[in-house]
Amino acid sequence: MVGSILLNFWAALISFSLYFLLTFQKPYSPLNILIGSFIFALVGFFVMYIFRYIFGYIMYTPEDSIFEHHPQQTINDNDNSNALQDVSNNHHTSAKDELDNPEEIANIVRMMMDNDVKVPQ
Repeated sequence: MVGSILLNFWAALISFSLYFLLTFQKPYSPLNILIGSFIFALVGFFVMYIFRYIFGYIMYTPEDSIFEHHPQQTINDNDNSNALQDVSNNHHTSAKDELDNPEEIANIVRMMMDNDVKVPQ
């Protein structure tokens, strides 16, 4: 569900206050006003559950359908990951040698920024 139970309590407080303020000037007894306000607060509390459920249902997007609409994106991601593997296979140096060669690090970073590739960790 979207939101939290805090939203339900806010809805109950607002509905209690509205009912209380609207009926305070009427010729009802104070006990009837308070009982009606509490009943209205309970109704507001449970109506917010329904509202949150409907809002959560509308906003729900399954994770699997993201790539169904953009098949080209998955192809590009595969090409980019292959390019990164080629770069890593072409350089058979130790970690110390890579850190000693800043030009090569700069070239790899430029290539990654150009392709917007995320490096798996």
